[in-house]
Amino acid sequence: MKALVTGGKGFIGSHIVDLLRERGHETYTYDLRDGKSTLDAEQLYESARGMDVVFGCAGKLGSAETFAEIESTISTNVTGTLNVLEACRRNGIPLVYISLKNEWLNPYMISKHTGTHLCEMYNAYCNTPTAVMRGLNAYGPGQHWGKVRKVIPTFIVNALENRPLMLFGDGKQIIDLIYVRDMAEIMVRMWERGCWGAVIDGGTGVPVTVEEVARKVIELVDSNSVIEYEPMRKGEPQRAVALADPAPVRQLLDYYPETDLYTGLAQTVAWYREHYKEVGSHA
Repeated sequence: MKALVTGGKGFIGSHIVDLLRERGHETYTYDLRDGKSTLDAEQLYESARGMDVVFGCAGKLGSAETFAEIESTISTNVTGTLNVLEACRRNGIPLVYISLKNEWLNPYMISKHTGTHLCEMYNAYCNTPTAVMRGLNAYGPGQHWGKVRKVIPTFIVNALENRPLMLFGDGKQIIDLIYVRDMAEIMVRMWERGCWGAVIDGGTGVPVTVEEVARKVIELVDSNSVIEYEPMRKGEPQRAVALADPAPVRQLLDYYPETDLYTGLAQTVAWYREHYKEVGSHA
């Protein structure tokens, strides 16, 4: 089978590519790093020709960061997703799309939820099968740090350099961390099992506070870092709770994320010890 992964050279997309190839599928990437933008509707249509499925992982990331780029965020994440859906419709192929669980008032999350609704509309009325995975906090090897402050790579890099780990608010926000390989497995299974029309959470359902994660990272790195606190960022609530409901994944996919948090963090820390300077220049 042939699969096209938009954003296929990004963090989650690259793990989906690896997993698909391990399963024996012929897999192609459509990525801005190669000059291929989802805003180029015709190039996207041509790239999707002959494929059996598209995995939609391209997008502009960030929460507070996207307030400085509202127009481009909406354009990339809404118009770009529309172009992906049109490429699928015109080629008669399905789309598996990654969205977000959190519903916070920032351009990134608003634009991704709009993408979810577009997928639901195309599935219902445009004869284009779609499945949506609403991702929680993915982490693991290969995630960039720097421009966009993602919790795990930011904590690990600061701990490796014995710098303070900065927490927003009081650090009591509850998050759901899922190892990236498990998230890729969920998306690939959604295609394999034909879960068209489904919108399911990609997470573990296991709560952990940001503060607890920071302390665990310091322990695993054996760092001299301390924890410090700063005001909440724009577009993020003070005491957020972001948890997946893993039941649909069990029911529809016969799967539950396999990597526990301690194991996943240990593997991720080991990877960053060797490679973090290679992945610090992009979001």
